Amino acid sequence: MKRSKKLLKVATWNVNSIKVRLPRLLNFLEREDPDIVCLQELKCVEGQFPFEELKAAGYQAAVYGQKTYNGVALLSKIKPSQVWKGMNDEVDDPAARLIAGTFDGITVICVYVPNGQEVGSEKYQYKLKWLARFKSFLKNHFNSKNPFVVCGDFNIAPEDQDVYDPKAWEGKILFSDPEKLALTELMNLGLVDTFRTLFPKQKSYTWWDYRNLSFPKDLGLRIDFILGSEPMIEHLKDSYVDRNERKGVQPSDHAPVISTFQM
Repeated sequence: MKRSKKLLKVATWNVNSIKVRLPRLLNFLEREDPDIVCLQELKCVEGQFPFEELKAAGYQAAVYGQKTYNGVALLSKIKPSQVWKGMNDEVDDPAARLIAGTFDGITVICVYVPNGQEVGSEKYQYKLKWLARFKSFLKNHFNSKNPFVVCGDFNIAPEDQDVYDPKAWEGKILFSDPEKLALTELMNLGLVDTFRTLFPKQKSYTWWDYRNLSFPKDLGLRIDFILGSEPMIEHLKDSYVDRNERKGVQPSDHAPVISTFQM
């Protein structure tokens, strides 16, 4: 008898402090019912992570935390068969920016790419070097013919339609040519943007500055993605930005991105 296909729902969200955003996260999990969630910018160590609250909501958590800054996590309904924390290369980098897990043969990689602060700064150079390291990590450990997704806050807007005012942002952080080139090189390893595949012309941002009424004016950037390998894209059914989570009381400055696959 032919096995019926199962819908796999994957979400990514920069929560900008898990402590502050926990009530919203729990409501999001109940409303959207995702199978796997990639979280970025936890801003806490593992000992401060709300494991019990999430367990009560039906989710296990694999966490790579860091005090005050960064921090990433994978939430899932099933236990991962394997978990990686960091790129495990020869670079001494204490920043908690990558965690990955394998779930029923599908690998999910959660990343929080450095912001870069300002073009030409030391933090900008660190961002470009981090992206080069991440490219090597993917190239050395993953095959685009296998099912995997890369989710997270990439802090890069790839195209003009991903920025509310491309002329104003031209050459600036999050939209400079070296950053966009680095992202293109990652994609060239065999990764496809799930949202843009389904909606090639749609403007739908994922981040809005807290200042200047940016969200009500929709002055945003699309910098959060779910990228899939070819075997995942073959099963892609939907992808969308949950703007509701940028509204209301104490929102993150990012909205979640959700993609579904009929596996």
